[in-house]
Amino acid sequence: MNKIIALLLGILFFCHCDAQFYVEPIVGYQQDLNKGSRLRQINSAINVSWKLGRSFELILQGQRSWPIAYRYSDAAFTTNPTLPVSVDAIKIISPSALSLLVGQRLKLAGRASNNSLFFTCYLGVSNQQIKVDYSYDKTNYTILNPDKTVKETGFYASGGIEYMRHYKTGRIFTQLLVGGFVHEDINYPNSFKFLVPFSFNVGYSVPISKNKHDKK
Repeated sequence: MNKIIALLLGILFFCHCDAQFYVEPIVGYQQDLNKGSRLRQINSAINVSWKLGRSFELILQGQRSWPIAYRYSDAAFTTNPTLPVSVDAIKIISPSALSLLVGQRLKLAGRASNNSLFFTCYLGVSNQQIKVDYSYDKTNYTILNPDKTVKETGFYASGGIEYMRHYKTGRIFTQLLVGGFVHEDINYPNSFKFLVPFSFNVGYSVPISKNKHDKK
């Protein structure tokens, strides 16, 4: 993990020294695209963007996805003859993630306009956790084959379309991104899978320095 982080940072520090710098706070909403899943998250991130030309930017992103807890109805059972055979059990699933990513923006349209359209993509390392809690009478009842909390760290990739509006004091942008782990050898012991999030994000670029590329 430390070698991966050092590599990502090294890529950024060897960029052109005259690049335009931006700091970009981002907030958004994510919906899991796995079939039948209703898991959702609130997304937050901080970008440091290097504008290396009129049509290309390099990005370092620290990203955190905050869980929106989802409640499912499950069943718990007992062998006690004096009690009902089964009762409702509430299963609460809370997905979260923490990522360090390197990305890039490639301008598709809008070179001579205040409105620009980009293809934006990210690649890096992500730690994803799906926490599972149950609420029921655990003294007298038990759940057959219960779901369990799972964690995974691996390579993560995402990509999509970004619209940006340029102002004298900065830039406002919106993103539509789809992402997920880039490998498929994860063993899922539960009734759910790790998220494949479809994200809608809004961000603001705060300029830190200016150079010959600071015009659109």
